[in-house]
Amino acid sequence: MGITKQAWVGVFVLGAVALFAAGLFMIGDRRLLFTGHFEVSTTFAKVTGLEVGTRVRLAGLDVGEVLEIRVPPMPSGRFLVRMRVREDVRALVRTDSACTIQTDGLVGNAFVQVSPGTDAAPLAREGDLLPGVDPIELADVLREGRETIQLINSRVVSLTDDVSGTLTSLTRTMDATRDVIATAGRRVDEFGATGNEVLTDVRHTVGDVRALVERTRAGEGSVGRLLTDTAFYDRLRQVADDAAGTAAALRETSETARTAVNDFTAADGAGARITQTIRNTLASIEEVTNDLAEGTEALKRNFLFRGFFRDRGFFDLDAMSREAYQAGLLERDNRTAVRIWLDAAVLFEADPEGGERLTADGRRRLDQAMAQLVQYPRDSPLVVEGYARAGDADTYVLSSERATAVREYLLRRFRRSTTLTDTMPLGSAASGSPRGDDTWEGVALAMFVSNDVFRARR
Repeated sequence: MGITKQAWVGVFVLGAVALFAAGLFMIGDRRLLFTGHFEVSTTFAKVTGLEVGTRVRLAGLDVGEVLEIRVPPMPSGRFLVRMRVREDVRALVRTDSACTIQTDGLVGNAFVQVSPGTDAAPLAREGDLLPGVDPIELADVLREGRETIQLINSRVVSLTDDVSGTLTSLTRTMDATRDVIATAGRRVDEFGATGNEVLTDVRHTVGDVRALVERTRAGEGSVGRLLTDTAFYDRLRQVADDAAGTAAALRETSETARTAVNDFTAADGAGARITQTIRNTLASIEEVTNDLAEGTEALKRNFLFRGFFRDRGFFDLDAMSREAYQAGLLERDNRTAVRIWLDAAVLFEADPEGGERLTADGRRRLDQAMAQLVQYPRDSPLVVEGYARAGDADTYVLSSERATAVREYLLRRFRRSTTLTDTMPLGSAASGSPRGDDTWEGVALAMFVSNDVFRARR
C-alpha cells in the first residue's frame, strides 16, 4: 500500500514537472526566447492601446512583441517603442518600413503593424529606428471639415454677390441695346418719311419738267427764260439738300448701332466681362467641391473615434495665449522656429472697401519665402504671425486680418494642411525683428522644425 502511494506521488510530481516545462516552453516561444530575433525601434506621438507585450505584425503575420515604451522628456517629444522581431522575417524589414498603430476591428486590441519595405532599401540592422506614422484623429478631421464648410459658406456668399452684379450689368446692357434699337427705329421711320417727301417732290418736279417741255414744244416762253427761272433752280436745290440730310441721318444711326454692338462684343466689353465672371465663379465652385471631397474622404477612412475625447496635441493656437506663444511654447527643447519677415508695404495695398488686400508683388514675395520653407518636412507647423503699428485702436484686428489673408493664400497656392497652418495676431510686439527695436508691421512666416531634422542635415 505504501509503495502504491509513493508511485502515485511520483507520477503526480512527474506530471507537474512536465506541465511546468510545457508552460515554460510556451511562454518562451511567445517571447521568442527559443527563436532567433533582432530588435528595432520606432517613435509615435501617441501610443493609444500599446503596452509592453503588445503583438507586432508584419503584413498581418505575428512576428514579435513590444519590449519597452519609453516616455519622452518633454511634451513636444515622441514616445520611443522598442520591439523584438523574428529573425526569419529580416529580409522583409527594410530601413523604409513604416510602423503604425492599428486595432482588430473598431474596439479590438491594439498592435503595431510593420509594413514590408522596398527592394531598393537596405535591410534593417539591430537597433535601427524605423519611421513611425501617427494615426489620423477624428478631432483633426472634424476641424478641417468645419473649416471647409466655413469656406463653402464664404464662397457661396461671394458667388451670390458676383451673380447679382453680373445680372445687374447684363440688365443695363440690355436696356442700352434696347434704347439703341428704338433710336435706330425712329431714325428709320424718319428716313422713310423724308424719302416719301423726296419722292413726292421728285414726282412734282418731273411733272413740272414735263409741262415745261410741253409748253416749250407748244412754243411758249424761250430757252433763255427757262435758264433764268431761279424758282425752279431753288426747288431742285432744296430737294438735293433734303436728300443729303436724310443720308447723313441714316449714316449716323448705322454708326451708333455698330458702335454699341462692337462695345458689347469687344475683348474687354460687357460680354467678355460677363463670360469671365461666370468662368471664375465656376472655378471657385470646383475648388470648394474638391476641398469638401478631400475632407469627406478623410472622415470616411478614420476609425479612431475614441481619439475625439483625447487631447488634440500641442498645435492648438485657439487655446494658446499670445504671451505663451511669444514665450516659445511651440519651440520648447525639441523644435526650432525658422522665421521669415515680410513688410506690409510690400505685401498689401488699400482696397475700395477701406481694408487691405495682397498685391501682385506681395504674392510673388510670399512664393519666394515659401520656396525657402518647403525644404523642411510638410508636417512642420506653420504659423502666420500678424503685426500692425502700435497706437491704433484696431491694432490686433488689423494684424489678425493680415495674417488671415496670407494664410488663405498659402492654403490655396501651396495646398498646406489646415490643421498645420494657423495664425497668431501679435499687434506690434516682434522680438528679434529686422528693425532692431522689437517692433514690426506686416507678417512673419514661422515654421517650427524638429531639431532632429537639423541634426540629420549636419
